[in-house]
Amino acid sequence: MVSAGFDALFLATGRNLLYLSGYPTLELTLARPFYLVVPARGAPVLLVHEGREEEARRYSWVADVRTYRELSVAPVTELRRIADDLGLGGGRLGAELGREQRLGMPVLELERVRTALAPARVEDAAEVLWSLRMTKTSADLAALRRACQITAAAYATTFRETRAGDRDRVAAQRMSGGMADRGGQEPWVLVASGPGNYALATGAPLDRPLEPGDMLWFDAGCAVEGFWSDFSRAGVIGRPSADQRDAQHRIVELTARGVSLVRPGVPVAEIAAVVDEGVRSIGIPIGVATSDRAARVGHGVGYDITEPPHVSAADPTILAPGMVVTVEPGVATPFGLFHAEEVVAVTPTGNEVLSRSPRHLRAIALA
Repeated sequence: MVSAGFDALFLATGRNLLYLSGYPTLELTLARPFYLVVPARGAPVLLVHEGREEEARRYSWVADVRTYRELSVAPVTELRRIADDLGLGGGRLGAELGREQRLGMPVLELERVRTALAPARVEDAAEVLWSLRMTKTSADLAALRRACQITAAAYATTFRETRAGDRDRVAAQRMSGGMADRGGQEPWVLVASGPGNYALATGAPLDRPLEPGDMLWFDAGCAVEGFWSDFSRAGVIGRPSADQRDAQHRIVELTARGVSLVRPGVPVAEIAAVVDEGVRSIGIPIGVATSDRAARVGHGVGYDITEPPHVSAADPTILAPGMVVTVEPGVATPFGLFHAEEVVAVTPTGNEVLSRSPRHLRAIALA
């Protein structure tokens, strides 16, 4: 904050407030928002609706918890008092206004807050927040590692228990339940299955029965202590055809080539260039290059499922120890969706693959 010229961070309901306050749960509406003011020097203040005071004092590490009573409007009187108490009256306050940030309050309420806090200035602190969150601590990495382990175990169970004739919706529910049963929070599952559907890489189940020869592809994840897993695996009803095995082998090899470049000092744009060229020359009949459609071949993962940096030509980020990215070239063909995403942590000397789960196409039983 000091190097960026901010006197404090001003955060409203959202991921950054969760991350910095330790409060494990937040209001799902904007009727009773949370506010966290973190000064560059001195102790932070957490402002919550009086109905959440007991929880805030029990769960958050912040000692100075204050309350307000209003509904649906920003408690400007209390916020002004906090600013005065912290000596921020003429300061520069950093808020979640820019790059891939969400400020948990309506725009008109932000204007009321700005007016109430003047002459203090509320300005964008997205780069400060991302520079903090992109670099994971050892505890953060342990949570990410555990989330990936839970997802890998759920994949093994799901492919083992699914049968021909099951509906893709049931298979997706099995995958989601497998993560929840192992302690994964807020599990999510994307699924694509059957001819004509493989380009739907971000789709919901179509409630169709799985037939011999169908590929069943999942992208899935869950949270542990707020940190997410996110990687894909696939199987085929019966046994994979020669074309399916060959395509999967090629995409796994290309993904591994991208993973091998993940290490300190490497620009993410360099990884994107190598992987994008690999997709263009992959040598299989591509219907849709799904990673090209996404405008990236990977992304950061942490307290959000998708966060900076993006593994793309447009991102200037240079990898450093503690960063975590995915590598995920993908192509859809008439006979399958080939996309074997990996979650990779940057270590001081190279990388650690967190998504330890078989990459080959699983054979899913016919009966």
